[in-house]
Amino acid sequence: MKPNTQLRRAALIGTAALLLTGLNSCVSSEEVVYLRDAQYGVTAKQLQSYQTTIQKNDELSITVSSKQPELVAPFTITEMGDSGTNNSNRQQKGYLVDANGNIVLPVIGTVHAAGKTCSTLGKEIANRLRSDDYIKDAAVNVRIINFKFSVLGEVAQPGVYSVDGERITILEALAKAGDLTIDGNRDITIIREKNGKREMAKLDLRRTNITESPYYYLQQNDVLYVTPNDKTINTRSETMQIVGWTASGVGLIAAIVAICCI
Repeated sequence: MKPNTQLRRAALIGTAALLLTGLNSCVSSEEVVYLRDAQYGVTAKQLQSYQTTIQKNDELSITVSSKQPELVAPFTITEMGDSGTNNSNRQQKGYLVDANGNIVLPVIGTVHAAGKTCSTLGKEIANRLRSDDYIKDAAVNVRIINFKFSVLGEVAQPGVYSVDGERITILEALAKAGDLTIDGNRDITIIREKNGKREMAKLDLRRTNITESPYYYLQQNDVLYVTPNDKTINTRSETMQIVGWTASGVGLIAAIVAICCI
């Protein structure tokens, strides 16, 4: 047998050993399946209506409607694009909620926004416009336009994601990130800013009671972190050791073959 053939065989044996090791490290379905305790055909507990509350540093889009367009013009603010761009490149600029939780509106002045839902704030602004006899038929729509969250760790596409609207569940957020990898721990860590403090919580995606958690619906600037499961960590460590052993073994065989061919 030629020396080159012997070297190729040694390399193939090492590769096969690595592949067999990977096959033995497969996880069971019970460790990765979501909502595994679901009882099909049974109506789940009805979810309460959820609305996101406005926080400091939120940017709000406030649209005032009326049969008299000239009266709502002061509330419409736009930010022009670079010079030479057309009107289609205009981006709406929102009202920033300051450090005291307030926004400043034309005609009305200062309005406290933090801690309120968008629908509550919209009704309050509309009532003030009507009571001041400025816009008798005022209708106000409020939206958060800088709602975002982050996903880190064992997911297909880690990153920062924006939300078109103010309601998104943890499952929808993970879907945006391409879902967990097979190596991701199904106990998700959530980091949330609340009342000037950071709090951490865990949600087990394998349990149906996650829908009853106060963390099931995300809030602005939430961070989702997916850790690798213990088996993955151990397997990766063992694989690195095997790679080292295999490389050493192949080198030794190559040396022996070279000596034999002298």
